[in-house]
Amino acid sequence: MKNLLLSSIRPLFLLGFLTAALPACRTDAEAVCDLKCECEGCSVSQLDDCYRHIDNEGIEADRRGCVDYWDELQACEYDTGRCGGADWSTSCKNEKERWDNCRK
Repeated sequence: MKNLLLSSIRPLFLLGFLTAALPACRTDAEAVCDLKCECEGCSVSQLDDCYRHIDNEGIEADRRGCVDYWDELQACEYDTGRCGGADWSTSCKNEKERWDNCRK
C-alpha cells in the first residue's frame, strides 16, 4: 500500500517541481522594469507602477499604430541597459525619438 501511494505521488511531485523551475515568460519591457528596479532600488509598489506604465504604453502603441516602434524601444532598452552605481541608463536615443514621434 505504501509503495502504491509513493508511486502515485512521485510523478505529481516531479511535475510540480519542474513547473516551479521553469522561468516565467517576461517581456523585454517587464524585464527592463526588473533590471532598473534592481539597479536603482525600488519598492514593490514602484515595480508594480512600472509594470502598469508599460502596459499602458503598450496599449497606446497599439491604438496609435506604433507597436513596431514600441517593440524596438523595449528591445533596445533590454539589450543596452546598464547599471552604473545606482543609475540605470540605455543607449536608445533613436528608438525613443521614433516612439515619441509616432505617438504625437
